[in-house]
Amino acid sequence: DEPISSRSTVSRILEDTRERYRRWCARRLDGHDVVYCFLDAIYLKLHPDDTPAEGVLVAWGVTLEGRKVLLGLQLGSRESYESWLSFGRDLVARGLNAPALVVADGAPGLWKAARELWPLADEQRCTVHALRNVTAKLPERHHRELKARWWKVFDEAASPAEARRGLEAIVADYRAAYPSAMAVIERDLDALVAHLRWPSEHRKRIRTTNLLERTFVEVRRRTKVIGRFPGETSALSLIWAVLELSSRGWRGVVMTPKTVAEIERLRRQRRARDDSADSVDGEEVVAA
Repeated sequence: DEPISSRSTVSRILEDTRERYRRWCARRLDGHDVVYCFLDAIYLKLHPDDTPAEGVLVAWGVTLEGRKVLLGLQLGSRESYESWLSFGRDLVARGLNAPALVVADGAPGLWKAARELWPLADEQRCTVHALRNVTAKLPERHHRELKARWWKVFDEAASPAEARRGLEAIVADYRAAYPSAMAVIERDLDALVAHLRWPSEHRKRIRTTNLLERTFVEVRRRTKVIGRFPGETSALSLIWAVLELSSRGWRGVVMTPKTVAEIERLRRQRRARDDSADSVDGEEVVAA
């Protein structure tokens, strides 16, 4: 059996990491050219009697060099627009560049905040979370067939338009019998296929929040044995240490000269569209 850490050991670990965590929280983010930003929340009982469990908001970035960077941690609610906006504003204030693609689950408050923080970013809805939400509204006898069709659409589509047609075909086949399940797909069609605009080598990595989910498993395992944390900073500093540790074996995203050029071209197109929209707005103001 795995030994359970004593209280004194836990206190020593937290004391050792707390100062490093404070320094990490205050560090500047200007040095990271973040292309893909993954946002999610993990719910933990920081005290045995916590009801509901505390939400911890997490942001990871993948840089133009292909490195994964833990950008921020903050207590908050997965559903809360205010929590995500506050979290994002802190990242921006510390110099985080606007990511090109944001990957997250379907929490409306998260997306509302992300649009306010990074209006030019592509929005990718986690395809795994969306599939779970669809199958939850379908009888089990349909699960295998729908899952097979779902992943076939994303694995074989060469463009967002092609994937969109594949999803629309699924909706057409199931809508009459299961309208609420198909509404999940229809509501997020554009956000489910956004990853297909980006380099083909990255698509499987950027269509889900699995990047975060795997590290969350380790956080739950490590924090479960502690039971009660002395305070918020102690809890977050331990979660930070576990996230950093559990991500060390991550292979990263391979950035070749070709994929970098592709990403830069897509980012330039977005900036050009934004500049064009600004100039049109300016002309309208002058004309008025």
